[in-house]
Amino acid sequence: MDKSHDKMMSDLQRLLAAQDFKSDADMRKFMDGLIGKEVPSFSKDMLSDQQQAQDLVFEAYELPPAKAKQRIEMALQLDRNCIEAYEFLASKESVAEIAAVFYEKGIAIGRTIFGGKYLKEHKGSFWGFHETRPFMRCLQHYSDCLYVMGDVEECVAILEEMIVLNKNDNQGVRDQLMLYLIELNERKKFLKYANMFGESEMAFSLFNHALFAFKTEGETDAANKKLQKAVKQNKFVAAGLLSKKGVENLPGHHGFGDKNEADYYVYFAQHIWMETDGALAWLKKYAVKS
Repeated sequence: MDKSHDKMMSDLQRLLAAQDFKSDADMRKFMDGLIGKEVPSFSKDMLSDQQQAQDLVFEAYELPPAKAKQRIEMALQLDRNCIEAYEFLASKESVAEIAAVFYEKGIAIGRTIFGGKYLKEHKGSFWGFHETRPFMRCLQHYSDCLYVMGDVEECVAILEEMIVLNKNDNQGVRDQLMLYLIELNERKKFLKYANMFGESEMAFSLFNHALFAFKTEGETDAANKKLQKAVKQNKFVAAGLLSKKGVENLPGHHGFGDKNEADYYVYFAQHIWMETDGALAWLKKYAVKS
């Protein structure tokens, strides 16, 4: 996992904190001067224990397992509250129940550090502050663990918490949240978030809205139109949902209307379509037409 961007952002935050800007204009001038240049790193003796711990975690991502483990142990010796270290440990676990323990630890630390006054001042825009991002990532991955473990309601609660903390949803959890609300028959909550975020032109959103319409009102003209629109946007999704084989691994990236976008949706949604009475038969009609 490439953490070079996170390392660069941490270095930038440290560099800015070391300056004595007299005005916003001074800061903008300083930032303009960095364009096209590499952000300098601080020497170890200029860093706090917390910052040194973070850098050790960044190094760990680029090392083989044994050496990476040493870096994480060193990081936690310097800072027992290093959220990045627990995020790393969780990311290396293939068993959801074990990974969840590490993510829970990172979340507990985050709720303490970013609670109280910090929460009051920054609630709603957490992703805009670099220091909160490891905490927000732990929340997202923890929600995935909860879902795999079968605790859909708690998974949804975590995703809703993330929306409260960061209303712009930079991490894009709204689509999974709304899909799981369909699964839980949470009609009012689905409509709440549909009103909040609208319907995007991506497959995940379009197929979510089509499935919700079918599940709540049946095979109506409105539901049919939503499904037609979704099938038209990505011709691969219907085949994936109707396939007897699931998608085992999430694609690393996806684009508008491509096979990877379809696989991304099918990975999360196939079993929910299968469990919705009549949904696949309904889908099949329009898949044939497309």
